[in-house]
Amino acid sequence: MSEIENKIAPYMNNYGQRIIGQRLNMSNLRDILSELRQLIKTIDLGKYDKKFLEIISHEKETLDFFNYVEMFKVSRFTDLKKVLKYLQFRYNFYLASSRKKLFNFPPYLLIEPNAACNLRCPMCFQIDTTFTRKPFMGIMKWDLFTKVVDEADKIGVGAITLASRGEPTMHPQFCEMLNYISKKENIFEFKINTNATRLDEKICHEIYKSNVSTVVISADHYEKKTFEELRKNANYEKIVSNVKLLYSIRNDFYKDAETEIRISGVDFYKDLDRKKFEDFWKPISDNVSVSDPVERWDTYNNSILENVKSPCSFLWDRMYVWHDGKVNPCDADYKSYLSYGNVKEKSILEVWNGRAIEELREKHLEGKRTKVTPCDRCGIEFN
Repeated sequence: MSEIENKIAPYMNNYGQRIIGQRLNMSNLRDILSELRQLIKTIDLGKYDKKFLEIISHEKETLDFFNYVEMFKVSRFTDLKKVLKYLQFRYNFYLASSRKKLFNFPPYLLIEPNAACNLRCPMCFQIDTTFTRKPFMGIMKWDLFTKVVDEADKIGVGAITLASRGEPTMHPQFCEMLNYISKKENIFEFKINTNATRLDEKICHEIYKSNVSTVVISADHYEKKTFEELRKNANYEKIVSNVKLLYSIRNDFYKDAETEIRISGVDFYKDLDRKKFEDFWKPISDNVSVSDPVERWDTYNNSILENVKSPCSFLWDRMYVWHDGKVNPCDADYKSYLSYGNVKEKSILEVWNGRAIEELREKHLEGKRTKVTPCDRCGIEFN
């Protein structure tokens, strides 16, 4: 691995999810970045941030600033103007997440097509039997879905993920949802999270036709026994077969697809052989990542963590929209203690700029996270 690859490879997100296996064409990436530097000399740059333009004017600064996942996506883009818009979005996301810069719209939207899941993984809140019933369960209606996506595209939301508390592929109109989002010009990152139990030829083809940016597949082990313990109700052989299908359909029919296939694991027992995990999944994916478990399966009964006081980045960089339109700061609060509005009744902008979420941001900035439930016990530090 080159020196530059070593710099951008150790990507870690807020949940401690680290990329351990990767495929990055550095030669192609350098060509794209070189062409991008030529592009910005020829177009009107009035709407772009000056600091951002300084960064992308130099290869080294670009690779130092942006992480591996972002560069992987750039290496697969074929439209230079899309690269420019995408990197500006990621720069804005950085400002919101790390600098707590408040934009008048959420940079990132996570939409829940369906609240239910067909698995019962021990590290997930789906094992909470007080949650897996009404009023929490349900599927998003089509008119609400299109309202949210249309607004997101109009106001400048740069990224949408279909997922949250449930398994999105269980929605009867899941493929139609993919197709609808794909037609939006201002959504630069389009991701789905799935347990892969329902991946079939129809869904796989629609993923590539809709130019989904990333498919994140939750798969926590490489051995059948432990896999089925952790992915309770899943069939190990079927999941592996489904992932192979997703990978082979891209190779056979969509060789130029920008879609990244990422395997995401949770080291629940804290003894996972990460090299074997990488070696098993890497031949049928682009990237492999692993995170340590986070106490999410019974958030509300966790112990209060007096020393965790860092402001939560999610209050500035994203919005969760449940199936019924209810808006939440995160899905660790899966019963919506902190819901700050409903996009069925108001616009995204009205909810995002409302007094309820403003007060929550203020408390976090003032070091009063320990005065808010369940922020006082979620355990995630944001540095």
